[in-house]
This record gives sequence, structure tokens and C-alpha cells, in this order.
Amino acid sequence: MYNKYMPSVKDIKKIKSNFKYISFNPDSIVSEIADSMDLNNIGAVPIIDENKNLLGVVSERDIVRKCVKNGRDPDLVTASDIMTKEIITIDLKTSSDIAIKIMGESNIRHLPVVDKENRLINFISHRDLIGSVRSSTKLNIILVTFISLALPLLFFFNSFLNQ
Repeated sequence: MYNKYMPSVKDIKKIKSNFKYISFNPDSIVSEIADSMDLNNIGAVPIIDENKNLLGVVSERDIVRKCVKNGRDPDLVTASDIMTKEIITIDLKTSSDIAIKIMGESNIRHLPVVDKENRLINFISHRDLIGSVRSSTKLNIILVTFISLALPLLFFFNSFLNQ
């Protein structure tokens, strides 16, 4: 769904700059995934195959609930053992406000952005979306301010020139 007043996902800085996301394959061990998430200060990672097809997501919640809580050894458990397989995804045309709404309604903080073949384009967070909406709001305020200042001047000069 597209909202012409809100930026779409394709306008998010992370996507526009083709920022490299961190991903893992289904055979990656949980301890490696957890280390990477900690070092990169991220809360979830996509699990993809060699063709970038999205297979699942491993989040901090998955690690705690499906590994740590049950006393499983994170050096012996793989991503495919604990990943969430039923994934909510969006495409590049999705507006930022719809993406934020999806996250809120689904109680998630990360969304995979995929193409028509379910290949991962990027992996965005709630933080990425909020930044995008803030930037758009600032731009709208600047434009409205400019227009509200420029229009009276335009009318003034127009009336001055027509005398």
C-alpha cells in the first residue's frame, strides 16, 4: 500500500545506500549468531540460503526462548533449529507508516524487505523506519514553512509589478 505523504521503504537511508545487512545460513550455530548480534548491536538477523531466499529470522527472543531457557548448548544448536519460519515481509513499495503499523500489530521490531521471489533485499528495524519518518516530517515542515513565507511575498511582488 502506498501513502503519497509518507516515504516508502525504498526511501529509507539504509536501503538507498544499499547498506549491507548481516545474515546467516540455516546451519550457522546460535553462539556465532548471538556474538554477531551483540557486536553489531542488532536484535535480529535474517536466515537466507545461497540465493538470498529468506528462510527465517533469528531474534534475541528466539535465542532466549528456544535455546537458553531450555538449557540447550548454543554451540550445538543451529539457526534452523530456533528460527522463526513464519515471517512477515514487506516490499520496497510499502510506505513507512504501513511498515510501522505492521510492526506494532505484529509485536516485532524487524522486517525483511523482499522482492517478488522472496529474495532478501534488506533487513530493516523499527529504528530505521522511525528515522525515515522523522526525516520526512522535517522536510514537510521546511516545505510548508517555505511555502507559507514565499506565497505572501509572491503576491506582494505580483501586486507591486501590476501597479
